[in-house]
Amino acid sequence: MKIPGFIRYMALACACIVAIPGINRATGVTPSSSDFEEAGESARWADSVMASMSLRDRVAQLMVPRFDIAYNAAGQSQLRNVVARQKVGGILLGKGKASDYAGLIDFAGSVAAVPLMVTLDGEWGPAMRVTDAPRFPYNICLGAIADDNLLYDYGREVARQCRELGIGVDFAPVLDVNSNPRNPVIGYRSFGEDPERVSRLGVAFSRGLADGGVMPVGKHFPGHGDTDTDSHHALPVLNRTAQQLEQTELVPFRDYIAAGMPGIMTGHLTVPALDPTGTPASLSPAITTGLLKKRMKFNGIVFTDALAMKGAKTSDEANNCVAALKAGADVLLQPRSLVSDIQAVVAAVKSGEISEKQVNNSCRKILVWKHRSGLVNSARPKVAGIASRLNSDAAKDMIERLAEASMVCVRNDGGLIPVGALSDRKIAVVTLGAAAENTFSEYCRKYARITAYGFTTGPIPAAKIAEINKSDLAIVLVTTSSSWAAAALKQIDTRSKVAVVLANPIKISGLSAALGSYGAVLVGGDDIKAMRKAAAQAVFGGIDVTGRMPVAVPGLAPLGAGSDIVCTRLGYASPQAVGLDPDLTRRIDSIARAGVASGAYPGCQVVVARRGRVVVDAAYGKLERGGADVTGETLYDVASMTKATATVAGLMKAYDEGLFRLDDPISQYIPELTDTEKSDLTPSQLLYHESGMPAIINVSKVMMDPASYTGPLTKGRQTAGYGIRIASRVYGNSSARMRRDITSLSATKDNPIEIASGIYGGTTLRDTIMSRIYQAPLRASKSFRYSCLNFCLLMEMEENVTGTDHARWVRSEIFGPLGAWHTGFRPREYYSLSKIAPTENDAFLRRQTVRGYVHDEIAAFSGGVQGNAGLFSTASDVAKYSQMLLNGGVYGGERLLSAATVRKFTDSRSQGGKRALGFDLMGNPLSKDDTDGYSIFGHTGFTGTCFWIDPENELIFVFLSNRVNPSRHNRAFTRLNPRGLMMKAIYESIKGAS
Repeated sequence: MKIPGFIRYMALACACIVAIPGINRATGVTPSSSDFEEAGESARWADSVMASMSLRDRVAQLMVPRFDIAYNAAGQSQLRNVVARQKVGGILLGKGKASDYAGLIDFAGSVAAVPLMVTLDGEWGPAMRVTDAPRFPYNICLGAIADDNLLYDYGREVARQCRELGIGVDFAPVLDVNSNPRNPVIGYRSFGEDPERVSRLGVAFSRGLADGGVMPVGKHFPGHGDTDTDSHHALPVLNRTAQQLEQTELVPFRDYIAAGMPGIMTGHLTVPALDPTGTPASLSPAITTGLLKKRMKFNGIVFTDALAMKGAKTSDEANNCVAALKAGADVLLQPRSLVSDIQAVVAAVKSGEISEKQVNNSCRKILVWKHRSGLVNSARPKVAGIASRLNSDAAKDMIERLAEASMVCVRNDGGLIPVGALSDRKIAVVTLGAAAENTFSEYCRKYARITAYGFTTGPIPAAKIAEINKSDLAIVLVTTSSSWAAAALKQIDTRSKVAVVLANPIKISGLSAALGSYGAVLVGGDDIKAMRKAAAQAVFGGIDVTGRMPVAVPGLAPLGAGSDIVCTRLGYASPQAVGLDPDLTRRIDSIARAGVASGAYPGCQVVVARRGRVVVDAAYGKLERGGADVTGETLYDVASMTKATATVAGLMKAYDEGLFRLDDPISQYIPELTDTEKSDLTPSQLLYHESGMPAIINVSKVMMDPASYTGPLTKGRQTAGYGIRIASRVYGNSSARMRRDITSLSATKDNPIEIASGIYGGTTLRDTIMSRIYQAPLRASKSFRYSCLNFCLLMEMEENVTGTDHARWVRSEIFGPLGAWHTGFRPREYYSLSKIAPTENDAFLRRQTVRGYVHDEIAAFSGGVQGNAGLFSTASDVAKYSQMLLNGGVYGGERLLSAATVRKFTDSRSQGGKRALGFDLMGNPLSKDDTDGYSIFGHTGFTGTCFWIDPENELIFVFLSNRVNPSRHNRAFTRLNPRGLMMKAIYESIKGAS
């Protein structure tokens, strides 16, 4: 070697000693196939490096051996030998953890003289090989997706993950058209059996991968989809005519080449129509050079499939690396014996069997790609935190987007889905192939009251089948194509049946006959958590369903089958999916946990939704200190939120039906107010809190028996006989006891309603409370003053005009149709006490910790149902109600209220402009003045609750807690202000994402 060349080579080696395979995040570009022939800086760099290389080193650049993951001294020693001593051009790693991957790639880069081409066999992203990387759905599942842009975004995300690991080449996409359902090796790896769809999706994914700085390598040329042999173990034969190949197998590759993609992998299969000698395509000059390079004009890098596979044998037992190069390959993947294979190629060049020019051309292509891709100046992968960076918010969002878009509705007789009539259906959710409690049943439960069943194998016990068949509707998730599942599908015989099949659609034809009796059938081509989540939403209308079958399923669905379903209910997504900063979840989490830690509340629920998608649905802390965990099904006393949920909802429904007018005298609807100072009050004044009514009545004075105590009932400071603290500077008479003329210690004919443990009341008790409200003195001014009594009168009016009990009215007309099945009054009558959060330890009036009874005294002694308070709910249920209002009165495909009525109640403004009809108003939390107006409507509750609806930003925020447990004398809640902090975080999230 000449001295100048040696110096030049060593200088490059030193410059590259820290370079690793990966993409320069600032400048890395994946070249197109045409770039390899262009002159320029990359070509000059490649030529200068090659000038200093021996023939052996240039041959070694074509080699990409495979390594098992061993991030230890032995593994590093093996890598050092192959990379530093053998000077290979690239490496392929086997299965292992992300940290081991990044560590080995970092080490390999540190000992490489020339930047390495680090490759990945990642057909569904790094997770195919990296055990703790996020798992995307299989390609057969993605073949159902109609939106090519989503596949592009998917490619970008896979590229991001590859770059994090230091990988520059991904052996994807699979461009094989799976036209043979018996194919043992392609199957779920393919996008399906439609050449055009495989082409479209494959090219879109490739563009995303390439634009993300990673080389896509389409495979397995000329097409492995119609074979029935696994090339890992033997040599498959593709018995297709030349015309069939042109119309099917070659279509995706032709479009891929036309798109300028840089890499193609040849497969180990014989194609008699293209090469009658029986030579594998990867070793066939007729196929690799004659067809791919010359006729199809591919100028990029040609990779062989792994040459260690049994399908890569030559007929004469000659060296298959030599044969592959003679065929026209550029990169020799996984040679059987690296050192001897390098020697064999060098010998073939020296003997003239292979031209040195061909080796130089291939080496130059590889080096040009390395330079153009930014490998020379790229940063090393960071091992610390690599798994969390792979499992990023963006990755999770992408998985969910892909899952949702891949759902296919192949049958929907009578519009059975989205499932309707939620209030009066007994629904069984049955899982065949998994336990009853799983992601699918979890998300079904967010929409309706269900009973979950699960069976991992058959046959299903007859008693269970009988139990299931008592349901009105069975929703059956099938995750297995086993014969026992088909038998179980036939045994289920309810009035209505929905089936969801999450399995490789190529394998489910055995279920077709059993699915014939199902009114609706959904198919998703994979069974991962995100698919189960998407499937549940599809059944209940939480997402749009737009997928089309990627393959035909005999007896069930032809190729391309599928009907669209429009979203009708709240769905579930990530913050970034709806234009919010992904960090919002962590900020909400931090605030909520700070509230628990500081004692602001024992626990809470939080829901944030935007654009019809719930992005935060979380539960924190305990039901009470030392109690059970809060869950999404924990029931909270929402206190004064009752006014803007139950009472306003009931009034809007009555208003819709023309049962009252907002400006009529209230005495027209409540005869008891005729000829009183309140007779001319109007529903509008009551809703705006512009009635002159006092804030409350003193329930203790009403309920305590004067004969049971002497002196005043309360005093302003704690003294002898006044040791029970009621409120700030209010202490109760310790001798006072409750009246027994209007209450009893047990249920009686006159007092059938339990209003607290051991306290019963009835009509007389409620009438006593209402009488005090009727008699409450009015202020002279009708200026705004918040009053619970206004809403007690409004509920009385509603019951009079509807002729229906308020609790029954709002349940049947509003909450039932919404699927807000947790929500109601007097929850002990319909809900497990263990799931209800306790409120205050009432030491004076009820002398017990209040749990499952309303905390508010007016509502409690009205029998638990009142217009000012009494409703119990979950954050999720309140969000459904809120979304219905955002939708203008429609939810679940059903109109509950007219759009005009919703606008009337939410858009009307009080004299001061800070109240709507029954709703409180607020401005943008980030605004420093009132110029933004008060467009956000909702309400708060004394127990530590709120809900806010922002039509402009299509936003919902719900916060429920029991901050009064164990006592209302808790200042930590006010000091922390979690509701305000969360609102601020939400609006900063909108700003941060824009």
